[in-house]
Amino acid sequence: MGKPAARLGDTTAHGGSIIAGAPTVLIGGMPAARMNDMHVCPMLNPGTPPPPHIGQQIILGCPTVMICGQMAARMGDMVMCSGPPDSIVAGCPTVLIGEGGGGGAGAGPGGAAASA
Repeated sequence: MGKPAARLGDTTAHGGSIIAGAPTVLIGGMPAARMNDMHVCPMLNPGTPPPPHIGQQIILGCPTVMICGQMAARMGDMVMCSGPPDSIVAGCPTVLIGEGGGGGAGAGPGGAAASA
């Protein structure tokens, strides 16, 4: 089963959010997130003064689904951060990307289309 598609504004495990997406591809009314799109991270590392985590690019995406030439990002995909590992924790529940898909309606037994 696929994973929910990530979009502009979806959150990460560190409490940040995705701040860039494909302007011409909307998922649930929001720009689709892709590998290399950016996120922000509000967490701080220990220290005096505490240095902030620096949100960077989405570093993983679905290799079989491309959006504007980049891999589509999904819930669970990793994002770069100067702190501990971070990942996307929210996505559009009605759009699933990757890992199989629904097959089309078949022609029926013997290869002939069913008739009513």
